[in-house]
Order: sequence, then C-alpha cells, then structure tokens
Amino acid sequence: MNRKYLNYAIFIAIVAVVIGLAVRHSRHMAFLVDSMAGQDSGARVAGAKELVKGEQFMDSITGETVPRRVAIVQALEDWGDKDATRQAVAFLKDPDRPVRDRLLVGVLRLAGKSDENLQEVANGIKDGDGNVRALCVTALQVLGSSDRAAARTRLSRALPDAKDVLLDEVLDGRKPQVAGKIIPMVVALMKADPNARGTGGDVLAVYDAEAEECVKAVSPMVDEKDDGIASGAITALGKIGSATPVPQLKAKLASCSPQVRRVVIGAIALIADVSGEDVLIAALNTPSEDNEARAQAAVGLGRIATGPALAALDTALSDPDLKVQLAAVSALARGGRKSLPVLLAALKHSDPVVRGRAARALAGISAPEANPALIATLDDANTSVASEAALALGFEGNSGAVAALVARLAAADSTRAISAADALASIGASSQPALGVALGNGGQTSYYASRSLTKQGPVAVPAIVKAASSGPVAARWAATALGGIGGAESRQGLEAIAQSTDAEAKQIASNALTRMNMN
Repeated sequence: MNRKYLNYAIFIAIVAVVIGLAVRHSRHMAFLVDSMAGQDSGARVAGAKELVKGEQFMDSITGETVPRRVAIVQALEDWGDKDATRQAVAFLKDPDRPVRDRLLVGVLRLAGKSDENLQEVANGIKDGDGNVRALCVTALQVLGSSDRAAARTRLSRALPDAKDVLLDEVLDGRKPQVAGKIIPMVVALMKADPNARGTGGDVLAVYDAEAEECVKAVSPMVDEKDDGIASGAITALGKIGSATPVPQLKAKLASCSPQVRRVVIGAIALIADVSGEDVLIAALNTPSEDNEARAQAAVGLGRIATGPALAALDTALSDPDLKVQLAAVSALARGGRKSLPVLLAALKHSDPVVRGRAARALAGISAPEANPALIATLDDANTSVASEAALALGFEGNSGAVAALVARLAAADSTRAISAADALASIGASSQPALGVALGNGGQTSYYASRSLTKQGPVAVPAIVKAASSGPVAARWAATALGGIGGAESRQGLEAIAQSTDAEAKQIASNALTRMNMN
C-alpha cells in the first residue's frame, strides 16, 4: 500500500478509537449519573464514589434537570462519609434554589454522622462561593444552637417550603453539645483563613448558651500581630455580644492601627454594654475620628440609652458629618421612649437641621406622647422640618393627630399638604371618617383627602362609599379614590356613583368603570 494512504488509514483508525473511547466514556458517565438518581442505594453510592474519585462529579451533573440533581443528593447521603460531605458542601454552589434546599438538608444530616463530617461542613465557611459559605453558616448555626426553638426558626427561614415533619427530623438528628466541637473548628479556621473570619463570627453569634465559651476561644486572637486576624476576632466578639471582653477591647485601643481602632469601636458598639459607654461617647464626640466608627458608636449608644449616651446623641444631631447625624437619628429612635425628653427638647432647637432630625427620630418611636410637640412643629417656619413632623405623626392608630393633619391638607405649601396626606394614610382606619368629611370640602383639601384614602387601599372603600352620599363634591372625589383603588371592592361604589344626578361625578365613575373593565 502506498505509504501516503497507509498514514491516512492509521490516522483514521486512531480517530475512530478516540471517538469510540469518548462515546464509551460518555455513556459510562451517563450510566453513573443514572445510577446516582436511581432507586438502588448501593448503585447510588457506587456511582457517586467513582465520579468523586475521578473529580468528575460536578461536571457530570451539569445540565441535568433540577429534579435529577435533587435526587442525586440522596446518593451522597447514602455514602455518608467525609468525602461525601465534602462533595455535598461543594455542591451547595448549585444555581437552583430547590437543589440547594435539598443539599442543606443533606449537609445537616451528614454533619450529624461524625466529627469528620462536621469538620467538612465547617470548612465550607471559608469557601470562595457565596452560596456555599452562607449555607454552611446556616447549617452550623442550626447544628450548634442549644435552643431548639431558635434553631427551628432559623431552619424554617432557610427552608420556607419544608414540611414540619422534615424540620423536626433534621433537628432530631443533632448531637448534644455539638457547639463545643464546632467552636474550636470555627476559631481555627478564622485564624488560618481570611475568608472564614466574617462567617465564623456569624456562626458563633447565635450560640447564646455558649457565649462565654466562644469569647474564651476567640479572645486570644485579639492580640495577634496580624491586623487581619485581630480584626476578625474583634468583629466576632462584637457579634457574640458578651460584655466580658469589653476591658480587653478598650485596652486594645491604646496600641492598635487606625483600621483596627475602627473595628474595636464597632465591636464595642455591637456589644452595647454600659462598660463601653465612655469609649463610644469619646468616639462620637471626636470629629477627627473615622466617621464610620463614629456612626457605629452612635448606634451603640442608642442601644445603651443611658442619660449620658442620649445626651451625646443629642449633640450629634447637629454634627457637621451627615453620616453621623443620620446615625444619631436612628440611634435615638432605637432608644425608644427613653429618648423622648431629648428629642422633644431638640424640636425647639434654633437649628432647623436639628429640629428636622429630631422629628425624624420621633418617627421611629411612634409615641402618642410626642403628639403635642409634633403638632406644634407642623407650623415650623422651615418646610422640611414641618414635613418631618407630619410624617412622625403618621403611625397606625394615632387618632390624636388626625384633626391637625386634616387641617394641613389645605396648606398653601404643597410639600406640607402632601406630607400631611401621607401621614393620614399611614394612620389608617382612624383617619377615614375625617378624610371622608374632607372629601366634600372642595379644592385642595378634597384632592389630598382623596389621595390619602386611595393610598390606604381596599380597607378604605367602605368609608369612601359612605362619604360619597354626602354631596356632589364628595361623590366626585370618592369616585376618583375608588377608581384609584380599583378591584371588586370599589366596583359597587362606582356603579352607585355612576347613577348620580351630578354629571361630573357620574362621568368620573363611568370612566373609572371603563378602565376597570379594560383591565
């Protein structure tokens, strides 16, 4: 045979062999995947082992349907050792939620089988994939929480579609005192890997019964020379929330870098114990301090809510830094009724910015006791302050503010009128009778009353229908509101108005019904 043709023949033979091997390999991979998704437990495990050993597990299931991938999780559960657990953890990066949900159950079951498996789940908190990290954190939080009710709540949030029997079965599989094993695993990972520092703190933060054990394990890292390790430990202590490490954290401030200093202040703010109040007040009162640290200090002082803490926050309402101002507002709102004396006094401050910030903080408290001062502030010379006061009055059931807010619907300044209307909408049912009367007042008052009732939605329909019978002006604006709300609840009222003798009301109602029919 001609040498040229011989070479061609050899080449074709080699290609045929390669193709044949590829086809055979592909068929074998398909067979293994079918085995993993099948009913035979032994075949499931054998298929999983071969694919994991050949590092082909994830590649082989890519492109499989969601139900098939869900079924394949059972193969890893049946296998059950640390290699299966490691693969299940890696599998948590799956893009589809139903698969990840099934995997979370599988990981929880696998973790309860051995300490080696538990370590593989712990290793997941340092993974580069966000889904893997988050779900491993959840798994460890559920496994290590000594409070079964809290663990069940956390698990049901992670698996909102899971049946009660499944949640209970998973929780029943937890081992007693497992937190004592998880804590050193997590701390070791935090020290060794930057990716585990934030997630590690998230795990330890929920172990309330073991908080002091967590503090004892984490505290030595605070004094590490590596700022990354120290910062991770400090942040974790803040999340744990025990006051025990506050003296150590305060001492750290004397010798740490500016970056670590910010983290220390944030941790003391998270702990929010009165033993750290002096540090937080000093940080808040120091303009040269990092503004993020000052904002965190404000939040911590709001949680402490002692007299000195509230006084510092009062001063911060007029701070030159907007971030600090807003943090003080939120902190004073968090202080609740303890903050009222400070905020009511601040409503009379000479600086409109402070008055506005005080009103905004009062909006977060929803205290009827603040009504008189806020109602007086509705006439503040500064429109922004008046609007903030109106919105602060707008909380559900605040009937004591309704008359004053309805009166402001006629304000010449549209910003004030809009704020009053929005506040009345937030008050809800107790505002509806007065708004129904206002529908018949005409002009701007009727317009904003209609707007407010429309924002309340279907619950306001009975009040609107009742108001429509009081006269033609009320009927027109009632039709406008009902048309804005729409739905079956509004149709009957619109049909009644469409029979009105007032041509304008009739036209508005008919147009609204036409739009509803088109939709």
